[in-house]
Amino acid sequence: MEMPTFNWAGIFGTSCLAIVFLQSGLDKLFNYKRELGWIQQKFTRSALYNYISTLFFLLTLFEVVSGVLCGTGTILMLTGNSADLAKWGVWLSVLTLLMLIFGQRITRDYTGSASLLPYFIAGVLTLFFLNQ
Repeated sequence: MEMPTFNWAGIFGTSCLAIVFLQSGLDKLFNYKRELGWIQQKFTRSALYNYISTLFFLLTLFEVVSGVLCGTGTILMLTGNSADLAKWGVWLSVLTLLMLIFGQRITRDYTGSASLLPYFIAGVLTLFFLNQ
């Protein structure tokens, strides 16, 4: 039996990012006060402290939209449709990861920042595979 010809690297990468960002974004939505409190505590000594509520809202929005676009894009690719939506989702995911890495670096959480790099690399590689 022959396996269908799909861009499997793009599909798997996009699926991974959908899972990561849907879980993270929905967790922030359903536990908004607790998550916001935790973030505010991390940024207590940061110049960004006064903007945390706005930035947290934007981060949550970016995560949810990234996850939805990647998830929908994956389904569309599996049904033989265009990968355009998946590309937008992955692009937004990489941008969201840059925001997260920036926040980790600002708070001097270098271990947390380093733990995001594999996701960033996976996102950039997924963009590469989707553009093949």
